[in-house]
Amino acid sequence: MKKKQLLSILFLSIALLSACKKDNPEAEAISISFHVKFDEQAAALGLSPVNTEVTITNQTNGLSNKAKTDASGNVKFDSIIPGNYTVVSSLTISAADYSIASGSLTQEDVVFNANLNQFLNKTTGNLELVLKTGRLGDWLLKQIYYGGSHNINGAIFRDQFLEIYNNSNEVMYADSLYIGLVVGVGNTNSDISRSWFLPSGQYNWTDALNMNNAKANTDYVYLTTAVRIPGNGKQYPVQPGASIIVAQNALNHKVPYTDANGKAISVKNPELTVDLSKADFEVYYGDLAGVNRLASDIDNPLVPNLDVVHRISDRDFILDNNGREAIVLFKTTANLNSFPKFPTPDVKTITSTTSQYIQMPTSILTDGVEIAYTLETKRVPHRLPATIDAGFTFTAGGPYSSQSVIRKTSKTVNGRRILKDSNNSSLDFESLTMADPSKMAFK
Repeated sequence: MKKKQLLSILFLSIALLSACKKDNPEAEAISISFHVKFDEQAAALGLSPVNTEVTITNQTNGLSNKAKTDASGNVKFDSIIPGNYTVVSSLTISAADYSIASGSLTQEDVVFNANLNQFLNKTTGNLELVLKTGRLGDWLLKQIYYGGSHNINGAIFRDQFLEIYNNSNEVMYADSLYIGLVVGVGNTNSDISRSWFLPSGQYNWTDALNMNNAKANTDYVYLTTAVRIPGNGKQYPVQPGASIIVAQNALNHKVPYTDANGKAISVKNPELTVDLSKADFEVYYGDLAGVNRLASDIDNPLVPNLDVVHRISDRDFILDNNGREAIVLFKTTANLNSFPKFPTPDVKTITSTTSQYIQMPTSILTDGVEIAYTLETKRVPHRLPATIDAGFTFTAGGPYSSQSVIRKTSKTVNGRRILKDSNNSSLDFESLTMADPSKMAFK
């Protein structure tokens, strides 16, 4: 009798499982195919997409699969669980091969990238990845300390800094170099049925009010903040292979200080934070009319302040401790206020209080880095076009960990380090256990 009951339960369980699979086809493993090709300019050179590495990463569980394309640029992934995926493809063409194809001498290998954020299920067709190469920058973001230090025992966000590196073989001047923060969707639940979102969940800028540019998403970024290094053009020389440090607050964060409200501030564990009193530049909002700066925004009179050229509503130059950020470098002699400005595409009426963001052509950017949340399930849509950054970087320890991200060394020539710049931060950066503003840290 018991045997019959057990068999009945077993058959019932199998029947229920089969029914669940029928009712929820999304639970069944699927196969997904990609076709990789070059953009129009590179395709004209006759380059082959064979052996392009394609990586798909499940945004829920963080599991990745890698495969390489065949001679036709095709690649297939089997037994994939349906869900939201980040897709990144990368192909390096040797300097010799690219020189032959292009007819002009190239000293460095050329890297082509493509990326895609896509919900994959059994109805997903053959997806296309278009490989593009971006400009290799002379000015590079070498180290980004965005996570800050412990929110009880450290300096929280006050000790953030950027290290900017001269990756060229000649003296360059930092005068008029801009740092820009790129606006983007800051959550993971975009309703992509709305016209103002792309399938990736990021803003569809072609849908912004007064926009009349079909390449609004691919050829531009949109700045929420822009700060500029001052100078007369030849005031701040940077030697080849040397860096400058831009601090949020150029203070020694290991020792007590008095904030803008007259309150004494100290850290419980000085080893968790850094000394930025010798930074080359700092960002200070206290001189801006109408800005209620944060109490932590203290001016060091011995360190030059950056010019705050554009801001929306921020009260200090603070990077997102969680990593939902994209940072760009560029130089231009044009007045930034002469560039077009647009509201985010979800805005349908412009008033006197509507925030509008500078539309910056990607063609003038010298570098751009996408920073992601450490935890895969909390990563927001990619902000930068693949020509600027096809990947992303993040600290292994997450926010408030005292860690930074640092660019890898590609090679050393006559004692000068040339940093890796493939326009794919997933390949170019790694995590540094302790942020280091000494300018001597390398990977």
